Amino acid sequence: MVHFRPMKKVIVFVAIILPLIPAGEWVVSLVRDVSELAALPDVSVPLSLALVYYPARIFALIGFTLMFYQFLLSARLPALEGLFTRAALIKRHRSLGKVGFILVLLHGLLLLLFDLIDHGAIIFTWEKLLGIAALFLLIMAVIAAWHFKALQFSLKTWRRFHIAAYFVFPLAFVHAIHIGTVAGRLGPTQILFSLFLIVYLFVAARRIVTITKERRTTSAEAGPPQR
Repeated sequence: MVHFRPMKKVIVFVAIILPLIPAGEWVVSLVRDVSELAALPDVSVPLSLALVYYPARIFALIGFTLMFYQFLLSARLPALEGLFTRAALIKRHRSLGKVGFILVLLHGLLLLLFDLIDHGAIIFTWEKLLGIAALFLLIMAVIAAWHFKALQFSLKTWRRFHIAAYFVFPLAFVHAIHIGTVAGRLGPTQILFSLFLIVYLFVAARRIVTITKERRTTSAEAGPPQR
C-alpha cells in the first residue's frame, strides 16, 4: 500500500523523536548539576553519581517511554494494524519490551545500590515503594510472558498476570512524577509522560472492555454447562 508509506514514516519518525525529549532534559539537568558541583571549592563529582545515579535516571526515562511503546504495539489498535502487519507489531512489541524491561530493571537496581553507597542503607519512601511495586509486577509479567510454556501456566493464570501488568505503567508514572528529578519538574518531559498516561488509560480501558465482550460472547455461544 504505497499511499500508507508517508504515514508509516511519520509514525516511525515521531517514535524516534519522542525519547529525545526526556533525554535532552536529562542532559540539561546533568550539565547543571555538574556545573554547580564544579563551582564549589575542593569538590569533585563523586563516582557514585557519575557511574550509578545519573545512568539510572536516563535508564528510567528511556525505559518508561519504551514501556509505553510496547503497550501500544500489542493493544490491537486499528490505526496501527491498518498500517503495519500484526507480525511486525508483535515483533517490535517483544523487542522494545525486552529493552525497556532491562532499562527499568537496571534503573531500580542502580538506585538501590546508590542508596547503599551514599547512605549505607536503602532508604524507603512511599514513592520508592511505588516504584518497587511496579518493578515487581513487571518482573512477574515478564516471567509469565517469556517462560509461559516452561512454567506450564494455564491460559487463565497467564491472563491474571497480564491484567496485573496493566498496573505497572500507572504506578511507574506516579513514582516518576513524585520522585523524578526530570519527570518531577513541570516541563516537556512531565507533559509528555502525562500524555502517555492519558493515552495508556484510554487504550487500556478500551482493551479491557473488548476482552470482556469477547469472553461474554464466547460463553454465550458455548451455551449453559451440561449437567
